[in-house]
Amino acid sequence: MIIWSRWGFLSFLGFGVGVGLAFATASLFGLDTSGLLIGALIFLWAAAINLLLAYLVYPRLDKPRPVTVVRRLPQPYTWPDGRVQTEEVVPALDPQGRPVWTTPRSTLFFIPANILWIPLLAVSLVLAVASFFSR
Repeated sequence: MIIWSRWGFLSFLGFGVGVGLAFATASLFGLDTSGLLIGALIFLWAAAINLLLAYLVYPRLDKPRPVTVVRRLPQPYTWPDGRVQTEEVVPALDPQGRPVWTTPRSTLFFIPANILWIPLLAVSLVLAVASFFSR
């Protein structure tokens, strides 16, 4: 089972770093590390790290790329070293003659990695509210 595509594993690693930062924050402020509040901190830090990834890293890694196709040559070309070339790679064109571009998407559990911070923040807020009502 594939749980991420392309660079989505960075979001998974960001969640792991969020766990470490949450426990560091809890020990720094003397908070109880059991219960819903530590869960809220974990998801809050994970959301913050994934927000940084979404705005600083993923735009560079998932930038648009031109689509290429393989086209058969009208006649084979023989290189000086004896290799024979029968196909060439050319940019794909739309019906108006413009190049076609594709934008790759990194995902984690089929959620686009550049918006993964939103559900993480929502879970953090739900856990924070639940921790205040469970006292």
